Amino acid sequence: MSLPADPTIERTTDLDMTVDELWTLISTADGWSSWLTDTAEIVVAPDATGTAIEDGVVREIRIDSVYDGRHIDFTWWDRDDPSSASFVHLEIVELPDNRSQLQICEQFIGVASTTAVSCPTSVSWDVRMVSLWLLELHSTVMA
Repeated sequence: MSLPADPTIERTTDLDMTVDELWTLISTADGWSSWLTDTAEIVVAPDATGTAIEDGVVREIRIDSVYDGRHIDFTWWDRDDPSSASFVHLEIVELPDNRSQLQICEQFIGVASTTAVSCPTSVSWDVRMVSLWLLELHSTVMA
């Protein structure tokens, strides 16, 4: 008998950004602060640690792996609740015409499969996607 999988949230979006432009948004603290969190203090490199603040919650972050220009894996958790840890995989796929796709997967570690992922957590990813689309629109208007 296999164990049930940890709850997971997945999102995918196509963007009118080059792979390099999108990579800057997922591989730097400034990039994270523009769409992923309110503020971030992290060097996105394997085994690096740092913090981010989102909606007043301080999150501890550990970068698990980086494949330059393609994907980043990290684990983050509420500083006041280490049991809230989740594993996040951000992957860039190159599309035709200098476009890119961002694939996001957040897996909640140790959460019982019968426990639903909270609606605010799911909505947070939707808000982050809108932030990416606004950045894309801004860069298109400024071009």
